[in-house]
Amino acid sequence: MLPSLTLAFICGLALGSLVPYFPLSIVLGLIGAVLGSAMFLAHGRSTAGISTAHYGCLLAGIVYWFASVESSSNPPTFEHVPETFETRTGRIISPVQLAPDRMSMVIRCDPTPGGEGLPLTVRLTWRAPDRPLFEGDRIRLRARLRAPSGASNPGGFDYASYLERQGIDALATVSGVEAIEVLESGGADPHWAVWNQFDRWRASIRRSALESLSQPALGLYLGVIIGERGYLESEVRDEFMVTGTVHLLSISGSHLGLVAMITFLAVRRGLLLLPACWLLALSRWITPTRSAAVATVAPVTAYACLAGAEVATVRSLLMVLVALMAKWLGYERRMFHALSAAALIIVAHDPQAIYDISFQLSFLSVSAVAWWLAKTEGAGNPNESPQSKPALIGRWIRDAVLMSAVVTVVTLPLVALYFNQFPWVGLLTNLAAVPVMGALLVPMGLAAVVWQGVVGGDSLPCAQAIQWSMDALVLALRLVSVLPGTEWHGASPSLPSLVLFYGCLAALAIWSDRRSIRWSTATGLLLLVLWWLWSPRLMLDGDRFRITFLDVSQGDSAVLELPGGEVVLIDGGASYERFDMGRSVVAPYLWNRGIRTIDYVIATHPQLDHVGGLTYVLRHFNVRHVWGSGDARQELFYQRLTETLAQQGLTEHVVRAGRDTVMLGDCALKVLNPFAPPVQRQASSRRLEGHRLNNRSVVTQVTCGIHKMLFAADVEQEALSRMSQDEQSERVDVVKVPHHGAGSSLQPEWLDRINPAYAVISVGRHNSYGHPADAVLQAYRARGISVYRTDRDGGIWLTGRRSQPALKIHRMHDERIRPLSPSACLWACEQSNWERLLHRWMEAS
Repeated sequence: MLPSLTLAFICGLALGSLVPYFPLSIVLGLIGAVLGSAMFLAHGRSTAGISTAHYGCLLAGIVYWFASVESSSNPPTFEHVPETFETRTGRIISPVQLAPDRMSMVIRCDPTPGGEGLPLTVRLTWRAPDRPLFEGDRIRLRARLRAPSGASNPGGFDYASYLERQGIDALATVSGVEAIEVLESGGADPHWAVWNQFDRWRASIRRSALESLSQPALGLYLGVIIGERGYLESEVRDEFMVTGTVHLLSISGSHLGLVAMITFLAVRRGLLLLPACWLLALSRWITPTRSAAVATVAPVTAYACLAGAEVATVRSLLMVLVALMAKWLGYERRMFHALSAAALIIVAHDPQAIYDISFQLSFLSVSAVAWWLAKTEGAGNPNESPQSKPALIGRWIRDAVLMSAVVTVVTLPLVALYFNQFPWVGLLTNLAAVPVMGALLVPMGLAAVVWQGVVGGDSLPCAQAIQWSMDALVLALRLVSVLPGTEWHGASPSLPSLVLFYGCLAALAIWSDRRSIRWSTATGLLLLVLWWLWSPRLMLDGDRFRITFLDVSQGDSAVLELPGGEVVLIDGGASYERFDMGRSVVAPYLWNRGIRTIDYVIATHPQLDHVGGLTYVLRHFNVRHVWGSGDARQELFYQRLTETLAQQGLTEHVVRAGRDTVMLGDCALKVLNPFAPPVQRQASSRRLEGHRLNNRSVVTQVTCGIHKMLFAADVEQEALSRMSQDEQSERVDVVKVPHHGAGSSLQPEWLDRINPAYAVISVGRHNSYGHPADAVLQAYRARGISVYRTDRDGGIWLTGRRSQPALKIHRMHDERIRPLSPSACLWACEQSNWERLLHRWMEAS
């Protein structure tokens, strides 16, 4: 009964998280609990007492969420003025994470004199660090603090909310030598001495790996042995993702389980080899099995601390410790109870863990394994005659494939929800990758760590063997990932479809003995999976269009969905070393809209914040045409773009104003800039080069019926003056404000001529350029133009019909659920929240 009571408690936590926003949700949840209990009672699966216990656990979860989360939540972090730098002191409270040329850490800062008295938790990035730092160290820094923020787009990942759930109050970045002053070593504080020593051990292993290994083995080794993922190459991560083996890149239950198994078996075997008289004397106090269980706790816990004690690692550690406790008590076959106990401990410590992807995936997959093992063991025939060795091997392979299939099906909706991927090939790759990782690579890596810790030295033991074996695994997965059909993307499932999917799974598991339910639920599951794989585009009626300005921070990206189903992508945001807007923002949005083919990709001009993210898009979508200004650069991001164009068999079409106009169904796409082809140029300063590229950027106008939308890229006053004198320049409904609202792109004559009703500024929060300029904002507002900004409004999209004059503007800011004020507008705001939620579901479906 413990598993079902734990599930009821977790459902109560989920309802509790919604109650501040939706008072009606608690009513719906209680009604659902009553109906569920009545259904179980009707089928003889429960009693009135058990149903009452489940109902009580549901209420306890709601109350516990309020007591532990809502009542203790801090007020929002103060939005610091961008120009204000603060000096703060604090202590590093988590393992320091390293990546090439950067270091990141979490610092709990001391309260400022005269402040509110609450400690401030800051996520700090130190670029080009000149000294090592370790957990527990007290430091002083001077930095500009800013509130957690991230791209906010329809159906996209909310990074700001993720940071807030992690307890991060502010972000900061420092650069260069002596940017941080160490006040006290963590080893001098008794409370932090142990953690400080573990972090130093991690640093020693990292140094040895950097001296002994090269990529991709280096990133893989640091990731799977000490949980250091900063050195893992993005291409390698993509290959593991596509092949369904990405779970191997983190310290998971398989790693800790391997350490536990080796330690347990070694201790137990060693005790059984003792002389009989010694073993008998020991057994009077404790059995060998219990001794092995106790002896396993220390090395498993030490490895979890060495791996950084992150949420996923601690979760796995709890599961292993509960399993060892079950061994001690003699209940090792009750896997569901051990799993439920571990889940209960985790959510009791941190109720917000229910929204952590690692928590969801781990417990779903382990629950599926437990259910399958219970089902197969219960179906066994005790009178069955012994089978031959080939038959046993065949049966083992069949069971392994079926178990892998069960886990893949159970976790598929969540993988699609978070990653827009359907890694079906993981059904086969995990059969080989998991044993290789668990039986060869992890033991070899851990042996090297132990040996290096005992003997010391700057080099990693068995480095050549580790290098060869890990390179071989990456190569094998790379070969699989490039097979046709292996990489399959689709839209993220909507919440109602997820509920329906897992409801069908639950019904199939509970009433699998009833043929009618078995067939109906299996059919429902199949139809849902096929729908997700298909991810069709809806609402295409030949009249409706949608223009979306994505929030890509300090950059540009716009998606045009035209009435006939044609798609135009204008720019793709930036691509940095550790974050690619094309991968993280543009591509997921396109998949969620059911878009796999792009008719025209327009790279307005070769600057990082406009075309950096297009490389990923060109690799993962069917692109028919690419337009550009024809300007070339030597920077790495542009070289990657040109290489990708060649690999995909595409050629950039150099456009010019007055020459390039195409019809996309009943809509026209017209080029208004540049006026002349690219010319051979002499070397110039970086500033002059930037002005030249901006003025030569591709400006386009889309006309659908009576509606006109103008996309002004980064053109400045020089190009705007030419465009204002062009006879084809005319009034538009919407304009993408040129150059992120920079003062150099304000041209009153041009603005008077186009006279838009709406203006959209694509700009990043806290940008160092001061965009948008106050003069630009005043000029637009003085003309009665409604101004929208991605830094404040998030993603912005407008919808309309070719045959109707009305346009409707939507903002992500308006889509966010609002906390309710019972004294102000309880039921009116309640209705608005439900409308926002239903609209979000409609967007996702």
